Parts: sequence; C-alpha cells; structure tokens
Amino acid sequence: MNYAINKQALVENVLQNIATVATGPTPDAFSWACNDALRPYPYDPAKARELVKAAGAGGATLTFYVTEGGSGILNPVPMGTAIQADLKAIGLNVKIETYEWNTFLGKVNPGLEGKADMAEMAWMTNDLDTLPFLALRTSAWPEQGGFNSGYYSNPQVDEFLEQARVSTSQTVRAALYKEMQRIVHEDAHGSSWRIGSKML
Repeated sequence: MNYAINKQALVENVLQNIATVATGPTPDAFSWACNDALRPYPYDPAKARELVKAAGAGGATLTFYVTEGGSGILNPVPMGTAIQADLKAIGLNVKIETYEWNTFLGKVNPGLEGKADMAEMAWMTNDLDTLPFLALRTSAWPEQGGFNSGYYSNPQVDEFLEQARVSTSQTVRAALYKEMQRIVHEDAHGSSWRIGSKML
C-alpha cells in the first residue's frame, strides 16, 4: 500500500499543498529527533501490483474506516476516496465506511481486528513522546489501554520507545527515536501487522 498510494498527489490535489509527505511517525517539526536519512516510499503501482500478486491478495476486498471530519483530519472523505482509487488500480477492492467523529473513534480506538483493514487517523501533538508511545508499542494495543489500533508490534521499537521516554539526554533520545523511525519505516514494507488489521 505504501507503493500503491500516490501520497504526493494527495498533498497537491486533496490538501492543496498545505502538507508534506511524511517519512515516518516523527514529524519534521521535531528536527532534532527526525531521521532525515529516510525517504518516503516512492509511488510505484507496478511494484505494488507485484507485491499484491505475490501475497495472493489480488481481488481482495478491504474495509476502510473514514471519518467525516474531526481532530484536525483534513479532507478525510476526498482523501479516502483517492486512496480507494489508488488501491483499486493495483487490484484491491476497498469498501469505505464513513462515520461522524465520535462514532469513528468508537470503532477505531478499540482496535480494527475483525472489523476493518484500514482507518484514517490524524494526531496533533507538541510532545514527541506521545504519538509513538501511545500508538506503536505492543503494550499499547487497545485491550491494554493504548491506541495501537492496527496491532503493530516490534520488540526493538518497544525497547527504544521505553528508553527514550525516560532518558534525560536529548542526544540519547534523538538517537533512539531515529532508530525507531528506521525500523518502523522498514517494517512498513514487511509484515509486523496482524493479518486483517493493517493501518497506513
């Protein structure tokens, strides 16, 4: 999906150039901890089709939760529709289900497993620790009180996030966060997500 979705087109056509394409879970605003060696996955639908075929997933139908608005998500329905079209082009059928914000949270926050394959979400924070700690740790799965609705799990990421949260050295914290981003970026190509609960 990272190869299938034309993220630059989303920025230009849906968001009218008020955003940039992210390379990972740490925003560029936290420049001291952002791994600037990483690059966004390129838009490569041919490669995406090959990967879908290799996975035996051609023609699969995916459920995609999209909110009608809320919490800073910009143009969520047009963005969801564009993503749906990009995924159709690589042989995946995406069924969009739209909900008002509070209903959407009630569906996403308890976890997607058994309900949906993807969901849109936006985070706003001035605290670097918040997003990855609440959304990427294994112990942040919904049944444990976190917001890791896609059930991402990597023990190295868990360790780095725990260490970064308690370290008082910005140099150490930066190194830990940069390595965490590298691992998450690599995992986005592989399969550290539970089958049937993949988030973008």
